[in-house]
Amino acid sequence: MRLINSGADLVEALDAVTQGVVDAVGFEVAAIRWLTGGHDLEVVSVAGNDDARDSLLGTRVPMSEIEVELEASESWGSLLFLPAGRLAGADDGWVPDRPAGVSAGSWQPEDTLRAPLRSPEGELLGILAVDLPRDGLRPNRATCELLEMYADLAGLALGAARRAQALERRVRLDADTQHAIATGVGFLGLQDLLDASARRTADALGAEFLWMRVLGSAEVGQQGAVAVVGTLETPPAPQAVVRQARDDAQEAWRRGHAVLATYRDGTWERTSSDWTGRGARVPVADGRAGWVRGAPAAVDQLAGARGAMSFLEPQGVQQVLLCPIGSGEECLGYFVTGRTDGETWAGEEIEAALRIARHLGQSVVSARLAVRERDLIARLESLDRYRHDLVSTVSHELRTPLASVMGYLELIEDATPQEHQQHVYREVVQRNLRRMLTLTDELLLLKRLGAGGPGEADDLDEPGLDVDLVDVVRGVVGSLAQRAGAAQVRLDVEPAPQQPLVVRGRPDELERVVLNLVANAIKYTPAGGRVAVGLVRDERVVDVVVSDTGLGISRDDQSRLFAEFFRSTNPAALALPGTGLGLSIVRAIVQRHGGSIQVVSEPGEGSTFTVRLPVGRTDRMD
Repeated sequence: MRLINSGADLVEALDAVTQGVVDAVGFEVAAIRWLTGGHDLEVVSVAGNDDARDSLLGTRVPMSEIEVELEASESWGSLLFLPAGRLAGADDGWVPDRPAGVSAGSWQPEDTLRAPLRSPEGELLGILAVDLPRDGLRPNRATCELLEMYADLAGLALGAARRAQALERRVRLDADTQHAIATGVGFLGLQDLLDASARRTADALGAEFLWMRVLGSAEVGQQGAVAVVGTLETPPAPQAVVRQARDDAQEAWRRGHAVLATYRDGTWERTSSDWTGRGARVPVADGRAGWVRGAPAAVDQLAGARGAMSFLEPQGVQQVLLCPIGSGEECLGYFVTGRTDGETWAGEEIEAALRIARHLGQSVVSARLAVRERDLIARLESLDRYRHDLVSTVSHELRTPLASVMGYLELIEDATPQEHQQHVYREVVQRNLRRMLTLTDELLLLKRLGAGGPGEADDLDEPGLDVDLVDVVRGVVGSLAQRAGAAQVRLDVEPAPQQPLVVRGRPDELERVVLNLVANAIKYTPAGGRVAVGLVRDERVVDVVVSDTGLGISRDDQSRLFAEFFRSTNPAALALPGTGLGLSIVRAIVQRHGGSIQVVSEPGEGSTFTVRLPVGRTDRMD
């Protein structure tokens, strides 16, 4: 037996006790039950009657059921005698097929005599039960004293074996636990940490399967993780079980408990206890049968678990152990493991599991801090690159027009040109000043939008206004018609629905989206080309489509097209003035209005930009 060190030697010793009771005390049947870690009483030795041995050996009964009979029993010294008929349905798992005695003091087939097997400290370790006295009479005092002597011997054997087994198990568990704990040190990735820790924890506990889960938190941007190991093929746990495990883990962490789910008599029962051996001694039958340690703090049938946990039953899983993973006051997750051999976890094993879970919680916190640190470093590096690009781009974009302005101002100051030349010089100065003003405006807009730069976004937290995109497109096309004509580019508006197409948002920003896209299309379309603007309505979205027959965009450029300060690698496009901010502004506005933007383009074949925006509530199709 896994619960007893040198189990074969102990069973042989207990067999000698039961056989001695049969031979020397004068009973035809003697049986010993020992108390398992799950507070079941299991029959491990039967002597004297083959039918009783076949019926009883290996059977288990919850101690709570036996305790009902012990409490109703009479005290015969340290023995407990339950006379026939005192408790309806009471028996010890086997009733002999013998006629009832008729004389005074006769032993009745349903009489039960038990001797608690206790350690020197009085801890209940098992029960010795006897039946069928050879003389057919209830035993006298001398017989009871002899039976008590055999019970003391059995109690000493069980106590010594328990201490030896506990010592051996503790030594092994300490080494395995330290190994499992050490496994969690040094991992920077949460999933790698769980994969390694799950394997070591399963090895330390001798588990046939183990599921380990770290809960995620969307509020603080923490990702969850799951690891599954073991030789037992188990299907994925239903969501009802996952939710129950999460709730149990959080409550168990708050109380410092482990949780056991045991399959017994077609029902899954949940028990919780601190399982540290430091709990109060709980008397059995008012102390007449001794006391037990680590009695369950709570026992209840898992509501709805018969169906939810049934996915484990084909694999023969009879008991599931859940240990919460946490740090401080926060439950971070849990691991669940199970057994199919009918054995339960000893207190030392559960305490080791809780130790592993506590240390794993610290490793999870460290791994998450490492992830946050890497993210912070990446953001700082990105910010540094952004500032470098900002300084370089702004310096370049301002240096050129400033140099031009200064040069023409010197010409105006030093020379005496004719009136028409002064007019040309002033136009050049004004054009370059407008260029600098445009750059400044776009930088300020980017800061307000928070489009990847160092400024914080001015969130679109107000409800917004109803904006008719039909009016927006018409207004933009009207304002850019002269520019298109000067560039010899045909500017068309595709047929739009007659009714308004309404979205919710800021009118000036949505107008800026259409204006930037159409202006870009005109700028990068050679003379004789065409730019078309259209609106397409779906049930819940409106598409603004701007297409042109211009230069087109390469695949490599498309991957960086919406980045701040990006300029095309096409020499023909680079020859045209621009800040590289227009499309960044478009994407930032579209995203903060809950939309998306896509581009389809091939070099030399033009481009099509599609902005998709959710329609306003008043404009949805029912």
